[in-house]
Amino acid sequence: MHVVLVVPGGFDRGGRDRVIPALVWLAEGLAADHRVTVVALGQDRTADRFELAGATVRTVPAEARGPHRLARMVARGVRAVGAEGAPDVVHGFWASVSGLVAVTAARRHGAPSLVHVAGGELVAFPDLAYGGALGRGGRRIGRAALGGADRVTVATGWMADHVRAGGHRVDAVVPLGVDVERFVPGDPATTSPHALVHVGSLNGVKDQATLLRAFAHVRQRHPLATLDVVGVDTMGGAHGRLAERLGVADAVHFAGFVPSDQLPARLRAARVHVLSSRHDAGPVAVLEAAACGVPTVGTRVGHVADLAATSPAGAVAVPVGDAAALGAAVADVLDDPVRHAALASSARAFALANDRRATVDRFAALYEQVRASR
Repeated sequence: MHVVLVVPGGFDRGGRDRVIPALVWLAEGLAADHRVTVVALGQDRTADRFELAGATVRTVPAEARGPHRLARMVARGVRAVGAEGAPDVVHGFWASVSGLVAVTAARRHGAPSLVHVAGGELVAFPDLAYGGALGRGGRRIGRAALGGADRVTVATGWMADHVRAGGHRVDAVVPLGVDVERFVPGDPATTSPHALVHVGSLNGVKDQATLLRAFAHVRQRHPLATLDVVGVDTMGGAHGRLAERLGVADAVHFAGFVPSDQLPARLRAARVHVLSSRHDAGPVAVLEAAACGVPTVGTRVGHVADLAATSPAGAVAVPVGDAAALGAAVADVLDDPVRHAALASSARAFALANDRRATVDRFAALYEQVRASR
């Protein structure tokens, strides 16, 4: 079977920087049994073709500004989908331009299509200038992608509820699993009982301002607490300045970008992973931490919401934007070793049951199913 994945970047010739590890793992897993082409939109300035993780990657550069820019981008993306031969199935990640390219190309080739709603395609946060639903064009693209897909997938039950509330269907919940051979628990004796970690690019929707305010609350009960913030800073040092104003800068380390192969060690060094997002469809960092035996305390989004609702619970969820509640919840888990162990065990069991191999198997089964239904 020839599988084409259409993505908004996340595949780099070097395979280490500028990658979305969960998507690279998916391509690699599918390539073990199928022919895989990845069409990466808008990441590079020039068109390129290279091999990565057993797949053939074709990059489609972003269009220069001008009239009919979207139409030109879609047309070139559609051509790239068929450049390695006719696809048997096309899967677009994000119900954005990549999803639109996927359904348009699949229709041209008479193949079935899937679209995975992977982020903020259907939300609008005007104060952050974030979300696919901010403008009429983004809303039209989302409707076209989801309406044209033979199957719509999401990573979490929380996201499924969100998509259905927007008037769209969801056919399957498929978490984007992690490499549980790389992300493994460490020696508890080497973990600081007060160490916290956060993984995610520093931006408005990840809301690290709430994270830092929550950490200030944690420090009131745990003066020795530390926070390791892993992620690219897109806000020009604003969070460092906020940490100074809150009086916690001495206990916060802004690590910047950390390659995926170095991330397990950062997670294993922590007692709790903290997530502060205002919106997060399926934060892979929650599963990476879980696979390392580190539970997440966070806002009620994505995997945090799902795991908090399981029995026994695998995460602790608090209302979005509530720094006091987030800080109190983190401090409570640090205070209770028995609860911490129970959360870690449940979270790790989920990560193992929904690892990268499970993701590959579920998507491959969906591909066969949708082809048979055609």
